[in-house]
Amino acid sequence: MNSTNSKNSTNSQKGLILVELFIAIILVSMVLLSVTAVDIVSRKFLNTTYYENRVQNEVGPMLEMIAKDITRGYGNANNPGVIVSAANMVDIRQLDKASTPTYDDFSDDAWVRYSYEAAPNYHIIRQYCTTGSQSVCGSWGASEILAKNISGCSFTLAQDTSLNKNLWVTIAITARRNAADTSPPSAVNPEVILRTTIAALSQSIH
Repeated sequence: MNSTNSKNSTNSQKGLILVELFIAIILVSMVLLSVTAVDIVSRKFLNTTYYENRVQNEVGPMLEMIAKDITRGYGNANNPGVIVSAANMVDIRQLDKASTPTYDDFSDDAWVRYSYEAAPNYHIIRQYCTTGSQSVCGSWGASEILAKNISGCSFTLAQDTSLNKNLWVTIAITARRNAADTSPPSAVNPEVILRTTIAALSQSIH
């Protein structure tokens, strides 16, 4: 009788140990799954942040350069220093760099153009005027690519028609790691939008 009770007790203890072991395995598995999920999310976030910063670092300096040239745009009410002839193009007149600038003679001023070329190029280019006149550039030189993988770019010129003068220029640039990939933004191909507004000097103070 005692032997039978002892065997039942032993079997019961073995059963409890197996249940406890099973529960422990489940708990450990849940912890591992949680850690893995956190790790995956963290890696995805870090990758997205890395690629976003990379895209922004490539486009940011170019945006600052265009904005700086726009602030230097020189002209008057009849010959504006900044011309937005298309949504993806801006022409900027710059005062001649002679030791004694000819403020009222615009024929010797330099012109620079920034324009965006969509698919299949997806880039922003810069061109300098090779033949200019009093009010416009007659011909443009070779294109210089400033930034690639640009999925969108626009220039908007705000004007005061009553005073016949430019007020400001808004630049909006959308860049991606791979602009040719038109699928929704992802961790490996994020979308970065940079926007700035610059006061445009449209009238001579001389």
